[in-house]
Amino acid sequence: MARAAITGALVLAGGDALRLSTTALVGVVLLIVALGWIETRRRREGVFLANLGVSPYVLSVFFAAPALFGEIVLHFGAALLT
Repeated sequence: MARAAITGALVLAGGDALRLSTTALVGVVLLIVALGWIETRRRREGVFLANLGVSPYVLSVFFAAPALFGEIVLHFGAALLT
């Protein structure tokens, strides 16, 4: 959802949504991790995850891995289009 919102904002602003700089990609992944943490806090799942033995670092990796993989696939897909 976060990537779709960023893409929509870039398209409305006249930017290229498929070819982002490395700094922007890192920002997108960090934003997605932050949104994942906000959602975890909103649902009050922190204690439950801690009881299961999931550390905050591992939880951040769980949030970042799909976002990073998706950004890599988008980068290669955009490279194939050109």
